[in-house]
Amino acid sequence: MTDTRDPSAATPAPLRFPPRVRQAVAYQPDWAGQDREGLIRLDRNEATGPLSSAVAEALTAHIQRYGVHGYPEYPKLAAALGAYCGVSAESILPTNGSDQAIDLCARAFLGPGATMLVARPEFVIFGHAAGLVGADVLGVPYRPDLSFPYQEFRAAAATGRADLIVFINPNNPTGTPVDVEFIAEIAAAHPQTPVVVDEAYVEFTGVTVVPLLATHPNLVVLRTFSKAFAMAGLRLGYVVAHPDVVAELVKIRNPFDVNALAQVAALAQLERLDEMRAAVTEMMERTKPALVEFFTRHRVPVWPGAANFLLVRPGDCDETIRRLREAGILVRRMSAPALAGMFRMNLGSPAEMDRFMDVYRTLLPAPGGVEVEQ
Repeated sequence: MTDTRDPSAATPAPLRFPPRVRQAVAYQPDWAGQDREGLIRLDRNEATGPLSSAVAEALTAHIQRYGVHGYPEYPKLAAALGAYCGVSAESILPTNGSDQAIDLCARAFLGPGATMLVARPEFVIFGHAAGLVGADVLGVPYRPDLSFPYQEFRAAAATGRADLIVFINPNNPTGTPVDVEFIAEIAAAHPQTPVVVDEAYVEFTGVTVVPLLATHPNLVVLRTFSKAFAMAGLRLGYVVAHPDVVAELVKIRNPFDVNALAQVAALAQLERLDEMRAAVTEMMERTKPALVEFFTRHRVPVWPGAANFLLVRPGDCDETIRRLREAGILVRRMSAPALAGMFRMNLGSPAEMDRFMDVYRTLLPAPGGVEVEQ
């Protein structure tokens, strides 16, 4: 006789997950499940424009000629990235977005009972990755004006507790830059400790520690194609480090994590750097100053930061976000206690920024359009 009972109705035996997994919380951004179709998307620090036509053509040509049935190979990409960064191909490790690079560093340098030192609030994936390997986070708070806590960070590093030191330069979500000289100081003072520098926004700042790799081999630099290169959906990042460090990290990265289409797009991008650089120049030298001037003129507290986004503290943050959403504009509510009452917005095209400012003018209190700081 056939057993027709629904197997899903049975109560399964509990699986034995490690406590650090049981206690973890899945990354669930407040925009998860939100329909973003047709909206001005200023909420995820993404590029709002499309890939260039030349990159789209390269992807189409690859699919038509080679398909996607073969496993990817990375020598060409490593060589091109090395040339872009001014290092050898052996100093490059492509990854599935910079999130995977963060995960690789957590798995390589941390474990149960280990400690990661970072200024807080930080990009949440760092704390998430550390927690999943059972490590603790020694967080040094940013100062009230969101500047970097140099003295406090130096003192925390000097305790010798850190097994991994992290700089996010510039930081997400605060936009705070960190002096390269200070990073070099910390790397020199702790030569046996890996010092990870997340440079996700390096194309917007032009500030990098990569030239220091020759004298500070404990530096590990993380980068991404998700921001200035407008490739967030293709998931491509990379590590820049001493070849000996790359040789260790590659042991814990799966062999085919970076897909072939991401590689094709990246190679096409790197052949057309003038396009990316022109877009960045437009954004940082014209679009961003105009937006900062708009908020300043209307007495809306704003923290420009050093990257392609800024923080804003309106009089009523929740109401402002709601009304912007009703007008078809998405911004990101900040959840960190230090950023309470703020939203973050990335820069869009000039037309999108004009639309944003037109809408925001209607939200300013009358008369005179003066915001009241919380």
